[in-house]
Amino acid sequence: MSSPAAPATTSARPRVLIVSENISMKSGGETAMGYFYAKLFRARGVEVWLACHERVGAELKAGFPDDLDRIYLASDTPLQKTLYRISQFFPARLREMIFDQLIHYRTQMRLRKHAIDLGRRGLIDVVLEPAPITPRGLSFMYDLGVPVAIGPLCGGLDFPPAFRHLDSRLTRATFMFTRSLSNLANRLVPGKRKADVLMVANRQTASALPSGCRGRVITVIESAVDLSLWGAPQDGPAPASDGDERPRFVFSGRFADWKGIGYLVRAFELVLQKRPDCVLDLIGAGDMFEEIKGTVEGSPALRSAVNLHGWISRPEAMNIIRRADVFVMPSIRECGGAAMLEAMALGKPVVATNWAGPGIYVNDSCGIPVDPGSEEGFVRGLADAMLRLADSPELRERLSRGALARVHEMYLDWDGKADRVLEILTALVEKRPIPEGQPVDV
Repeated sequence: MSSPAAPATTSARPRVLIVSENISMKSGGETAMGYFYAKLFRARGVEVWLACHERVGAELKAGFPDDLDRIYLASDTPLQKTLYRISQFFPARLREMIFDQLIHYRTQMRLRKHAIDLGRRGLIDVVLEPAPITPRGLSFMYDLGVPVAIGPLCGGLDFPPAFRHLDSRLTRATFMFTRSLSNLANRLVPGKRKADVLMVANRQTASALPSGCRGRVITVIESAVDLSLWGAPQDGPAPASDGDERPRFVFSGRFADWKGIGYLVRAFELVLQKRPDCVLDLIGAGDMFEEIKGTVEGSPALRSAVNLHGWISRPEAMNIIRRADVFVMPSIRECGGAAMLEAMALGKPVVATNWAGPGIYVNDSCGIPVDPGSEEGFVRGLADAMLRLADSPELRERLSRGALARVHEMYLDWDGKADRVLEILTALVEKRPIPEGQPVDV
């Protein structure tokens, strides 16, 4: 994989409109992306405009008090309010599939009208739409009079072939049907098809884009870590174990089948057969929590070696990860993996599934990728990787330093990602070739 290009050095910074229905740090998830880009672009001397829904207006006004005249907040129309009231009489899934989408599309149309107005008045040079991150979601940002960049996008993933049975036949059939419908919808609302640049997290996301996209498709990984919170000390990786010499492994995430939590517990049982001194911390909750709890409590070996923490605060989670020697990411359908990036930023070696996002993030310099060729092979691979690291402090030390380096070289920290996205936007405005990062041919 090629090293990242240097950030753009042009003295003329583009004026950027960031469009996203929700731009918010409080809401978390993909809504935080627009906020991070706005904050970091401004720190780089960029004139930033924001267009979003009024529900996040108070947060944006508090966060960007000097830019109030460049913040547009779309309020709900009487029609949207009526649709919302009607939706309350329907089941939740129907609300999400029909009414929520209709309300969302109406807001998007108003944001598009505002973007066109700014472009016609010559107040902006380029539009960035960082969310929603789904590759087939509709974008109303087209024919604005200025270039448009969408993303980084993430999603469109399937299970590895050996794990496809985790989706029912009905789920797979429904998924294929909705994909075909999305191509039609994206012809009617052609923002993705007309975008100048589509940033995608990986090749699988690129292959899930609507047919007929004309813009340049560039790999820019969607996830990122805030090094001001999760960065390791300047003199090296975060200390592990606090003097406790028992090898400690940690998982943080949702307890769901696609997160691979069940395979991790099975693998750790094998680890304990050879290294009964190992410890596993499990942070999180979800549909499988009671099942995992039952498995742990039903095994004397697991009961004495596994700590179930449930959902805890970010500071508490950080302290547990700091004490660990190795972070384990057994997810089998993961586009991003923010928890893993945070662990890498603390200098933790990673055992991860060699598939989709984790398969891109982790290589032999910073961890041990495990191929998901079969269920039994995957469990054995996880166990073997953990045993290798448990038996070799030297290997853990080498991979620890590699994890820190990997975060920076892959644009996995927010500063690096902001530089890369700004580099792309600047090249678009100046109508020059976009410097190579990790291009994807589709």
